[in-house]
Amino acid sequence: MILTAFLALTLAAGPTTDAGAALVRDGAVRVGDGLAALSALAAPARAMPVYRPEARAVSNWRSETKDGLLPLSLAWTAWAAPGDPAFVARCVKLNNYWCIKRARWDGEIGGDQEGHTGFATAGQGADAAVSLLRRYYGEYGRRSALAIVRRWAPAECGAPVAARSVSPARGALPARAASPALAALAPQGIGRTLRARFLASHGRGGASRRVARAPSAAAPAARPVAAHALRVQPWSALARMQGRPRQPVRAVKAPPLPTIATGIGETARPAAAIEPGRILDGARLAAEAAALPTLAAAPVSALPPALRPPAPLCGSDEIRIQNYAARIAGSVGVKPGDDLGLFTPDGHATERLAPVLLAMSAVELGALRASPVLVAAAIARAESERAASRQAQAAP
Repeated sequence: MILTAFLALTLAAGPTTDAGAALVRDGAVRVGDGLAALSALAAPARAMPVYRPEARAVSNWRSETKDGLLPLSLAWTAWAAPGDPAFVARCVKLNNYWCIKRARWDGEIGGDQEGHTGFATAGQGADAAVSLLRRYYGEYGRRSALAIVRRWAPAECGAPVAARSVSPARGALPARAASPALAALAPQGIGRTLRARFLASHGRGGASRRVARAPSAAAPAARPVAAHALRVQPWSALARMQGRPRQPVRAVKAPPLPTIATGIGETARPAAAIEPGRILDGARLAAEAAALPTLAAAPVSALPPALRPPAPLCGSDEIRIQNYAARIAGSVGVKPGDDLGLFTPDGHATERLAPVLLAMSAVELGALRASPVLVAAAIARAESERAASRQAQAAP
């Protein structure tokens, strides 16, 4: 009975009810718009990101790290740490997860001394990586991992050089310091070949790097040399025969071997009982965790190898390039010299573009890497912009 009466009232009202409902909906929409405007005015204005040369970082790199990098544990540690953790690579602080060099990119707000770009957001850095890979693949014809890496990641370590000896009239040029990493890895030259040893011990113009030492009292007197003595070349057999005498081999005494009957009559010791309560004790675990050094404050030398930022490999640049190319090619299951298949002939991005970008980011950043969501969003933006430009060109 009640349902019948309600149906009759609804039919009698007719258009009046519909008009009232429309007025209510319009009023709700206006109220919602007003509340959104008030909340926007009440919210604090977000500061524009700026590049800070003294810190070699963009001001918002921590928030961008929290949202755009993996694994989340390290990304959130970098975001919440009061200082700069040692596992954070330099390009992370630039919102440049692919270490792209400066070229007036969209969102470029600065750069470090090595020429790496500082982006306002990590998304703009990902957009630049997609654009640069498209240019390499299409315009430059670099379609294999090796061809891309040879241009993308050139050598980062300079060879050691000494001050060139010049005449006093021209003035002495400032000496350039040798690379500490190269001097530590190859003090006698790479490969210890004749040319490598000469270049390691001499600078430009043949200037020797050896430092003259004062003769000690215990040092034996030099052997007299004849006026016309034959010069012994350092690579000759005579020079090798006149080398240092070999150290005598020390005899190593091995411990006596046990007899066959040793341990026959011994009884097995009972294993210690495991106490689950002690293992899962929350207070004990918290105390041990507090005693350990925090990951954010640990120096680079104290970090495990998996968490250390990638250091420039100065021993052999070709080895670094081959390893980099192998990581990229392995992400899509091809060889370093094969075509990666990143784009179709008409320019559309394939499904291989995303894993290649993720692998490149992992190589550049070390312990951290770009998230798939960040890369997928950059690829989608690039495809939509490309489609819009083609439509604009096709329009009369």
